[in-house]
Amino acid sequence: MPPLTAEPVQIEVHGGRLLVTQSPAMHRVWEVVQRVAPREASVLVSGETGTGKELIARLIHKLSSRGAGELVAVDCNAVPPTLLDSELFGHERGAFTGADGVRAGVFELANGTTLLLDEIANLPLEAQAKLLRVLQEREFRRLGGRKLIRSDFRLITATNADLAARARAGSFREDLLHRVSVFHIQLPPLRERREDIPLLVTYFVSQKRLWLKRPSVCRVSHEALDLLTSHDWPGNVRELENTVETAIIECPGDTIEPAHILFRAGQAPQGPSGEELDFPYGHARARVLASFERLYLLAQLRRNGGSVKGVAAHARISAKHVRALMKRHGIDRREFRPIAARRHLSVG
Repeated sequence: MPPLTAEPVQIEVHGGRLLVTQSPAMHRVWEVVQRVAPREASVLVSGETGTGKELIARLIHKLSSRGAGELVAVDCNAVPPTLLDSELFGHERGAFTGADGVRAGVFELANGTTLLLDEIANLPLEAQAKLLRVLQEREFRRLGGRKLIRSDFRLITATNADLAARARAGSFREDLLHRVSVFHIQLPPLRERREDIPLLVTYFVSQKRLWLKRPSVCRVSHEALDLLTSHDWPGNVRELENTVETAIIECPGDTIEPAHILFRAGQAPQGPSGEELDFPYGHARARVLASFERLYLLAQLRRNGGSVKGVAAHARISAKHVRALMKRHGIDRREFRPIAARRHLSVG
């Protein structure tokens, strides 16, 4: 059986951003990255939104022989279809209305370095055919140009879609899929590597507290960390990062508490995990009920500004029952008061 956690790893990637992990799943990704980076083959990085696909692409580039050059990145979602050819191939003056000068495209700009095409699944079929041709010939013409331009770039693509399923459905070329996925790295979602959450939370707090001008925030309570670890994070690491930023802003003192954690609007309370379903019935039921009680209390105390009477009225239980639940789960209602009120109390 693999270990529950591996040795913590912190690898500087780009612009002060780090790959931070202690999970066996991400350790395996790191091992693959080290094997793949020195080679020139195309790499497909796939995973859910927010799992860190661009971070892994930049790490592959950094560790490659092309790492001295700047990685050229294009988000295929962000380029309108009418401008896609110009973005990829560039254009000559007069190639179309508004083309009043020569412009190099990303194929040309990536000569000698690495080209990252993010969200490649959203490339139209016509653009996919043109990309395949460039990958085969390593040459192209600018729009409106006659001169063949050669470019020596390494291609990394990223997607949150199942490209094999798209190919079977006819919306992604199968021959292009084979070209872009010589190596395929699949990133696990954060809910499958929960052991990384405390490490990531610590990293984000240390990284962002000064940037957010909240230098006093330096700790996360066990209760807050338990809440963060139990969440399923549909937005993955990116959502966790945003949630920690908000918690730092909400925290009036030095320690982030459950009251400072605001999950994304519209997220429903989560059901039992696969681990909980493996317990005997009585044990599993107790764990799920405890998790529900805690999440419900946190939500209602936040909604009612820490008012026990308000929670009791909404929940249709007695205030005494609310206080008993708060005591059971170690929740302090004072942490849910509006920030201005908390400051007034601390001064007075």
